[in-house]
Amino acid sequence: MLNREATRESFVEFCRLLYQRELTCGVGGNVSVRSGDTIMTTPSGLSLRDMTTDDIVLVGPDGKPVGDGAVPTREFSMHYRILEAREDVNVVCHVHGAYLISASAQMTSGGDSLPPLTPGFCFFAHPLAMLPFHLPGSRELADAVARHFTGTETMALLLQNHGLITVGADMRQALNIAEEINEAAQVFVLAGRGCSMIPRRDIERIYLMRRKEQGL
Repeated sequence: MLNREATRESFVEFCRLLYQRELTCGVGGNVSVRSGDTIMTTPSGLSLRDMTTDDIVLVGPDGKPVGDGAVPTREFSMHYRILEAREDVNVVCHVHGAYLISASAQMTSGGDSLPPLTPGFCFFAHPLAMLPFHLPGSRELADAVARHFTGTETMALLLQNHGLITVGADMRQALNIAEEINEAAQVFVLAGRGCSMIPRRDIERIYLMRRKEQGL
């Protein structure tokens, strides 16, 4: 475990990187990172591009902010419930990239949404489920997200007309997954529905590579 100050610095760097990679814009997107017995999360209403260590909101094991006046992202409930349920997850990353939203708006919700268009996407996240639209910050959204991640090895989830959630043991893993899905969404939007997909036999071979890497 990194010391608290180093973790705070890396948290801010991660937030800014998400903005620079155009995975979010404006005040959209939010991040939570487990740090010892507390959770660092982004505040409500602040752009990830402007994050500083002073802006980080600390949340205790009970899910309540530490300190007076601290207001976490309004979508913290879904972050907290994922972290509470998954000991293997230390990072929850929710992004609003334009290609992700555009792709999700063209697809039907369900257990297999974005088609297998890139090897990286197949390796990290295929098949990728997508929830139908729920109001951001709502109890309904948090409940639906929690049901999806609890008791599974799932690392990503699309939200229709809203964005993407990825999780990871660390920030690097969560970012890698987000970038691979974002690239596949971009290919989908640019190439259109008539584009070629990776053959099923090759998808199975990629799955095998994934299982070997995970030691399964």
